[in-house]
Amino acid sequence: MKRSTFIALSCLAALAPAAFAQGSSDYPSKPVRVLVGYPPGGASDIIARLVSEELAKLNKQPFVVENRPGVGGMLALQQLTREAPDGQTLGLGVSGTLTTGPHLQKNKLYDPLTDFASVGPVAKAPMVLLAYPGYKYDTVNAVVREARAKPGEVMFASGAQAFELALQLLNTQAGIKITSVPYPGGAKASIDVMSGRVPLMVDTIGAQQENIKAGKLKALAVLDSRRSPVLPDVPTMQQSGVSGYQAVGWTSLVAPKGTPDAVVNKLNAQVQQILAMPHIRDKLLGIGFEPWPGSAKQLTETVATEYAKWGEVVRAAGMQPQ
Repeated sequence: MKRSTFIALSCLAALAPAAFAQGSSDYPSKPVRVLVGYPPGGASDIIARLVSEELAKLNKQPFVVENRPGVGGMLALQQLTREAPDGQTLGLGVSGTLTTGPHLQKNKLYDPLTDFASVGPVAKAPMVLLAYPGYKYDTVNAVVREARAKPGEVMFASGAQAFELALQLLNTQAGIKITSVPYPGGAKASIDVMSGRVPLMVDTIGAQQENIKAGKLKALAVLDSRRSPVLPDVPTMQQSGVSGYQAVGWTSLVAPKGTPDAVVNKLNAQVQQILAMPHIRDKLLGIGFEPWPGSAKQLTETVATEYAKWGEVVRAAGMQPQ
């Protein structure tokens, strides 16, 4: 190679990071799409729109939510894997689409560990163990004793895969057998639990907080590792004697694999800024969610840890992919 050519290439290499940094400061230069795997009006959609609205203000570009429901929210993320890694298309990743749902799909639509670039966590959706108001037990310890004394006789209304997995984790960690009764959704499950036809269920706090406040459902324990600010008087499963138990839903922001770090870092910083806004915190708490700020690395580690954990639960419970 001629010396003059070598010098020219060396100069270009030296300038490339600076040029890229300058380019990233211009991101986004046009509207950004945010793919959401659920219909409009649900909690995931509401969260995506809250964050997108604030991102649009910070970046002076529209962040447009596109609802693409199907396959438990996974179709939207499958589409995300087909998009260019330029930050112009993002996706709302949730615990169900990144850590639990793929284990229950015979034909996987994507690999949650390798097909995405983590942008960062957004919000946690704590779940809660509920009973009908007249249920004879007020504590998880009492339920566990009953289930241990009468294996298979205690019944549980299961309205979604996430809630079924939460039950199976309880069965495994407490060494008991509570029998699952499947329902086509948490709303229908809650009707039978409120009436006492089935004594127990799990749902998100957001979905049932009004029924809890009205006394139509009794909250026995929060499934997160710490108490929820929405239900501060309700103990966690760990505080109730089930050591190491944690089952929590969450939402996050992800991008196609290969999205530049500078774009990811800019978005992550902005999302953390948004989650610190009092009106955003209030809106999230109002639907039973909690702000969950964190780094892109933290999200990547959470996905890896939770994916392995729930894979073990699926295998231990003998649940078959569909």
